[in-house]
Amino acid sequence: MVATITKIKRLSFKRVNYYTVEIEDGNNEFEDFMFRMNQIPEYKIQLGHILQFIKEIGESHGAKSNHFKHERGAEALPPPYYFIETEYGNYGLRLYCLRLSESVVILLNGDMKTHDYPDQCPNCKKHFQLANKLSKKIQEGIIEKTIAINEKEIEIEEDFEIYL
Repeated sequence: MVATITKIKRLSFKRVNYYTVEIEDGNNEFEDFMFRMNQIPEYKIQLGHILQFIKEIGESHGAKSNHFKHERGAEALPPPYYFIETEYGNYGLRLYCLRLSESVVILLNGDMKTHDYPDQCPNCKKHFQLANKLSKKIQEGIIEKTIAINEKEIEIEEDFEIYL
């Protein structure tokens, strides 16, 4: 499976630029998340909160570590200080992402978390596992200098691909 990193132009803010990943089948991870979550009326309020966090982080705060929930090599929104009362076994909507710096974040995919551990949640497992695979590959790219973070931009060659 091959993935490429793409800038989300409508999510470029004063302090943070957001990116996403496109998988070889043309699937844009963040757009898939938005489409699927918009189809479920019960998720719309939490989706709105996540989008508000994205905007606030991008405009006002920067992508500071405490604005994200750390889950192995990836991060998730909403942040750990956000709490919503839900029924037992419902941990809220999760959007997995990769915070590369205080000014660059890659938004991925997610779903409603229904288990303590995301890799045991039937909804989130595949999104969580992909986020962690991508995190590992991108960190390797940064170490090997095939990926660079410059200010609010990810610098990669035009034909750069991530092999998963």
